[in-house]
Amino acid sequence: MRLDNPITDHKLFSMLDVAAYSEVKNEYRQTKRIDLSKLHNKFDTQDLNGFNSELDRIISLSFKEKRVSKKETELYLPWRKKLERYFNFYSSYKEHSLKIKNNKTYDDLFENGYSFQSIDQKKITFLKNRLKNNISELLAEEAWKPPVGVYDQDIYLEKYYVKYVHEIFKNNGVLEAASAYINKKLSVKVVRLAAHTTATQSPKQFLYDCKNLPKHNNLHIDPLEGVVKALIYLSDVTEENGPTQYLPKSNRFIYDPLQTIFSRAISTGSYCQNKSSRASIFRLPKKLRVTTNFGRLIKDGSSLEKYLTKNLAVLTSDIGNTMIFDPGAGVHNGPLVKKGHRISLQVIME
Repeated sequence: MRLDNPITDHKLFSMLDVAAYSEVKNEYRQTKRIDLSKLHNKFDTQDLNGFNSELDRIISLSFKEKRVSKKETELYLPWRKKLERYFNFYSSYKEHSLKIKNNKTYDDLFENGYSFQSIDQKKITFLKNRLKNNISELLAEEAWKPPVGVYDQDIYLEKYYVKYVHEIFKNNGVLEAASAYINKKLSVKVVRLAAHTTATQSPKQFLYDCKNLPKHNNLHIDPLEGVVKALIYLSDVTEENGPTQYLPKSNRFIYDPLQTIFSRAISTGSYCQNKSSRASIFRLPKKLRVTTNFGRLIKDGSSLEKYLTKNLAVLTSDIGNTMIFDPGAGVHNGPLVKKGHRISLQVIME
């Protein structure tokens, strides 16, 4: 995990400012140069009350410049609540992997954060045939714009499938690898069936009211560490229909501690989906206006976009049908589907 073999010198260390996104450039944002040393100190000493008081003081500096609306207040409370959660989580986060030998999946996870592999095609065919009706229903679903945090073209599967995938991962050493990587006994807890098409809206929810969809629009880090995920293709996947991508070694990236907790709180407590949602975020200093849902902020043609395009590992069907990965530390992506569809199982081990 990150703390076993950390990388501090990486391209994403300085997180991207949400307010710098071109389509929101005319909206109010905090521009004062604010000393964050006291906020850092309150986090380092695990003083939550002092941390909240100092953050309240910083935010209040913007009140004379822009009045607070009732709607902004409603949308402000969720991310502040999430911030306390991440403050407490990362105040004592000291997880390390349990070393094991002779398990390639573990070696891949420990070094790069992901493992590409192939499940027996007979099992894939069995799952695809058994889920045939569900898949047809998802593909026939009329296009709609779900509220933030809600997936479209997606269903949770019953216990039968959870048990079936659990047995596959138990027999091929994936559960052993995942458990050692997290240093906690894991089992398959959730299996979701997802059909991604050109009409799928879920990956577009961050900055929902904006129009531009850059190349790496859905690049993100999951908000919570301590789980391992897997993605299993049930259909052929090429570069055109949204292959999963992962930035090698990004599971080992270390970030500024304040940006760590703010980026995760904002990614779950605010999708910055409209002006009211962004208003409270933009009252923060530039350094704290960050999110782990940062793909939409990466400008096409920029040096960061070119770096990612060159370095992202891409799982297409000619390479394998399954990816085991660390979602809460590593940078990953389910790109927008350009043509056709992608049918997959999303698996959570915890």
